[in-house]
Amino acid sequence: MLAALYAELAQILGPGGLLLNGDHLRVDEAQSPVLARLDEALLRREDTRRFPNGHAETWSGWWDAIAADPRLAGAVAERGAWRDHADHHGWASRLLATHIDALRAAGFAEAGTLWQRGQNRLLCAVRPA
Repeated sequence: MLAALYAELAQILGPGGLLLNGDHLRVDEAQSPVLARLDEALLRREDTRRFPNGHAETWSGWWDAIAADPRLAGAVAERGAWRDHADHHGWASRLLATHIDALRAAGFAEAGTLWQRGQNRLLCAVRPA
């Protein structure tokens, strides 16, 4: 699904167009175990520094609160249906290399990280001119 999306976007963009994708993307532990461990260690250290008493709310806790609000039931159901098909948070789609490979396979001339803070990355792909 990711490869098909990038291929479609490559066709939509004009020559020399840029595709920007901001997401949480990990280094593949199987290919780069040291970098993956360093990446995780840096995230934990930053978390401890920024939130010395822990997070007031977790990501899953936030979504649980959203799901509990009856006014948002329709949006929560729609999100659930989309997620069942999107595999957005499946393991492969969370890997940086999966995105880079899919972007190159889609015909982008260049693809890489333009900005990064831990696993938060802004990928940039350049369509050939």
